[in-house]
Amino acid sequence: MVFAATGSAWAQYEPPAGYYSTATGTGATLQSNLHLIISKNYWIPASTSHLVRSYGDARQGLQLTDADPNNPSRIILFYTANSVNGTWDSGVTWNREHTWPRSRGVDSSGPDNSDMHMLRPCNPSINSSRSNLAFGEGPGYWDPLANIWVPGANHRGESARGMFYAATRYDGGDGNTTNLTLVYGQPSGSQMGDLGRLLEWHYSDPVDTQERRRNHLLFSNSDNPFYYQGNRNPFVDHPEFVWAIWGPSPNDSTLYVGVGPAADGSSTTSASVRAIVGATEATGTLSLFKLGTHPTTFDITPGAGIDVVGSATGNAIPGSALSGTVELVTTGALVPGSTLTQLTIDNSDLTSAGFGMGSADADDTVDVSIDVLTPAVASFESGSQVGQTLVMGEAFENGPVAQIVVPIHNFGWTSLQSALDLDGVAGLSGAFATGAPLPSGITATEGDLVLEFDPSGLSAGTIVQETATLTLSDEDVPGETTHQLTLDLEIEVLDAIVGCDGDADRDGFVSFNDLTSVLSAWGTSPAPGEPGDADGSGFVDFNDLTIVLSNWGGACLP
Repeated sequence: MVFAATGSAWAQYEPPAGYYSTATGTGATLQSNLHLIISKNYWIPASTSHLVRSYGDARQGLQLTDADPNNPSRIILFYTANSVNGTWDSGVTWNREHTWPRSRGVDSSGPDNSDMHMLRPCNPSINSSRSNLAFGEGPGYWDPLANIWVPGANHRGESARGMFYAATRYDGGDGNTTNLTLVYGQPSGSQMGDLGRLLEWHYSDPVDTQERRRNHLLFSNSDNPFYYQGNRNPFVDHPEFVWAIWGPSPNDSTLYVGVGPAADGSSTTSASVRAIVGATEATGTLSLFKLGTHPTTFDITPGAGIDVVGSATGNAIPGSALSGTVELVTTGALVPGSTLTQLTIDNSDLTSAGFGMGSADADDTVDVSIDVLTPAVASFESGSQVGQTLVMGEAFENGPVAQIVVPIHNFGWTSLQSALDLDGVAGLSGAFATGAPLPSGITATEGDLVLEFDPSGLSAGTIVQETATLTLSDEDVPGETTHQLTLDLEIEVLDAIVGCDGDADRDGFVSFNDLTSVLSAWGTSPAPGEPGDADGSGFVDFNDLTIVLSNWGGACLP
């Protein structure tokens, strides 16, 4: 899994400093403290409720909060993620879905009926099919056998966090409301479930940019002056609150980087972000690992010059995952050469099953090298830059396919020069073909281009000439450039040695492999046609070695 705007880009959707300063404790204590915070309109400190909008207001408010990021005139439908015309047309194209169904404790005259943290635009048919089904896992959207509702994969985490919000915001204290609670399995009354599945979805489908933006718009009186509510979903801002309230036991996760954690859960490793001179950014990846059966969340604190792709806070890793990948990217201007910075990873869970786990899991540190490289220098020679060369070879009439090995060099390579990849060979035709995989990652050691020449149908004395264009590139990092080399080939077809001896391995050609075959069968009497008997005497001895060497390099016709 990849944890994916950059952390700095998400900062615009962060809550005000101190918004959650009273969100202390775990379990019922934490949930109660969060209830007090999100039940108010932040912009009016003395308020006793968030700014309650009407159910009718949602027809326009949802057009802003759930707008298609690629086309603001359209709206993204919940559960399906389809993009449709956003203009309200009396519910023909889309209508308002209560993610916590009305019949499960939402009063049509209470604030929860029009709370847009719980209301989403939905396809009318999908809305009708959902009815008041609890959430769960199954095929399609509706599993009639289990009687559960299954959102599309990219709306499962949002569904879960909407339920966590509802169960925290509404405890029956507001007029015309009931105490909304989450349970395992099938709910009844003012309950919703399945809590186990919601917990799983919260971590497997973590918060993304759109969800952060939506949460911000429902809070902000400046970016959404007509339909803001003045409160936030705390489980979008702080995903770590979820396990602290609903986790069935203290968290046993240990996050680490590198080869493994110390007893306190701490670990260290190194990573690099790389680019070619002239690029606007350098990128790289970091592997993150997890011990324990529980899911967890983590925060990343990047050092100078580095950022993460995705949020720097509130990242999630499921209980079933043993590893994940963090994508790194530079900030600011790139300086040619190598500079060092550091980032820190904090397991942000609030509970602990023991030393080195959950909240007691010590931080992990990563030394990050920002490497800005010079381009590779493609060459046929190791001691100078040679962009064109002639390679001559030979094959035997009606003989086996001949191999031509062409060394490729990255001239003058240093640790701050890009590696070199051979991407393709153009211009070959007829008897020529590329053999082994094309070399890549060429640094100080040459990479070999292997070509194959098939002499089938060509008579002795034929000379075949081809010119091939080799396309190469720097390593796959920002700023990579392409390079070309020109290869002239000249292959002569020679007379084959008719009826030659020495082909001990029966491959049609006398080579080092035949010596190996003779030595492997030394002192034995192979059956006719079996490897080892180079002279056909029926016994493998010194004479077989002699005949192999006498016919070295020959092709043997049947």
